[in-house]
Amino acid sequence: QLAPENTLMSLRKAVNCDVQVFETDVMVSADGVPFLMHDEELLRTTNVQAVFPERATFNSTAFNWTDLQQLDAGSWFLERRPFPTVQSLSAGDRHEATRQRIPSLEQTLKEAKQSNISIMFDLRPENHSDYQSFVNATLRVILQSGIPLQQVLWLPDGFREQVKQQVPGLQQVYGRKRLQNEKEPLLQVNLPYQDMSSEEIRQYRQDNISVNLYVVNQPWLFSVLWCSGVSSVTTNACQVLKEMKHPIWLLPRSTYLMIWIVVDCVSFLVILWAFVLLKYVDPFPPPRAESETDVLLTKINSLMQE
Repeated sequence: QLAPENTLMSLRKAVNCDVQVFETDVMVSADGVPFLMHDEELLRTTNVQAVFPERATFNSTAFNWTDLQQLDAGSWFLERRPFPTVQSLSAGDRHEATRQRIPSLEQTLKEAKQSNISIMFDLRPENHSDYQSFVNATLRVILQSGIPLQQVLWLPDGFREQVKQQVPGLQQVYGRKRLQNEKEPLLQVNLPYQDMSSEEIRQYRQDNISVNLYVVNQPWLFSVLWCSGVSSVTTNACQVLKEMKHPIWLLPRSTYLMIWIVVDCVSFLVILWAFVLLKYVDPFPPPRAESETDVLLTKINSLMQE
């Protein structure tokens, strides 16, 4: 919410928020350069329509790195204002946003290394015919960057076994739940928060599986997951969540016990009052005696019928 997505500016904002892991998406250019991009087209987050109008709808991987470097990857953020927070950006931040370009994975890893922040990414699109070459190019950049391998969280599922053999030091993160016949125990999972119940979170944590859930932007939701025992969350609102020192409804143990004692006492008194009421108030009163008026009306009706 503080910077254009998948840019070096967004990485720096994440560092300023004291986050532990920067989450992003990686694609590979036509000439083999891994770069940061989420969409399979460049239209939403760049000015490709103005620079390359005849190729504006091409797949992001169809552009070479020289072409990609010409694109403005930040001005759209100020123009479209995808989050209300854009209005409150400082003049300096606005100027920095307009200067953002599509960063290469190499640039991103070097900055992550300097800032001592881990990076987790997906490699897209997984159904691409050259996906294996994408994996190889990405691994090559990781190794050449010099970043400690423990700072890289590998999320892509394609060719995972090959990746584990070639670069065993990477942290393997799975975008699925564990299977009953899992060959190797999962150590980390990354899932939508809707996909895991509180009981599942607790069970995973008991089994020493780190659970990261996404996308969590609201304090109340963060509080629910926090109380459930989640290891971490992915958020677009780090500036909001970092201010939370504890769940928003966290109660001291003494206060919690006092509330339950009061509730129990009140409940007991209500039940006792109900029993007393039933004992002294007859729910089935005897039928009332006929009044003189009732008798008189009955006699009159009888005479009229005769």
